[in-house]
Amino acid sequence: MAILKGSITDDKIYSKYLDETIDLLIYLPSRFTPLLKYPILIAQDGRDYFQLGKLAKTADRLMEEREIQDCIIIGVNHKGIEDRKSKYDPTGEKHEDYIRFMAIELTAYLNGKFNTLQLGAGLGLIGDSLGGYVALKLSLLYPHTFGKCILQSPYVPEEMIQTVEDIEQMQTLTIYHSIGDEEHSFTNPEGITRDFLDPNRRINQLLSNLALDYEYHEFQGNHLWKNWQNDLVPALMFLYNDH
Repeated sequence: MAILKGSITDDKIYSKYLDETIDLLIYLPSRFTPLLKYPILIAQDGRDYFQLGKLAKTADRLMEEREIQDCIIIGVNHKGIEDRKSKYDPTGEKHEDYIRFMAIELTAYLNGKFNTLQLGAGLGLIGDSLGGYVALKLSLLYPHTFGKCILQSPYVPEEMIQTVEDIEQMQTLTIYHSIGDEEHSFTNPEGITRDFLDPNRRINQLLSNLALDYEYHEFQGNHLWKNWQNDLVPALMFLYNDH
């Protein structure tokens, strides 16, 4: 198992919008210095991305090999399935406050804590499933804040497709978007079965028509962490290629 060259530490931020303390994971690259400005990638399902997705380890290896530029990775943790649903699901009772927390409170905190690139390209988002929905929603609502986005098998409801259909011009975003070719039918922990593949193909067509820096990939397999983990290298290379 590869040894991490960079470092991972725990952090916390209090959200007035949510009236709770949110746990964070912070990855800093091995060559980190407060004197330089770094892009920041923010992950929904932070703990899962660090543990199951091996996001920090994958990025760490690519940075050491100088395949991608050095960047800071922030994992935003939730408190379990119910808390995740209330924050990530568009119908969740905490959803709108969570969106405000991400766009206003977390960004202000990170810009104060680190020497960041203040332009939209300096902040990126990554999310899977419902977390992918959150990442896409934030990037569409705040394209000048979140200029980069990795969507792994995102949940794409009809209203999201309508939102993208109504966009006439969107030139500031860099988006990597992937979905499994077996995701016609995925049953979530609550027992609800959804077709992820067709809505993702529909929104791919719409995003492809906008003047974005956009890449779409269909991988072999279903709605699983092992597939998202394997997909991270091309995703990170697309966003942070150092060549």
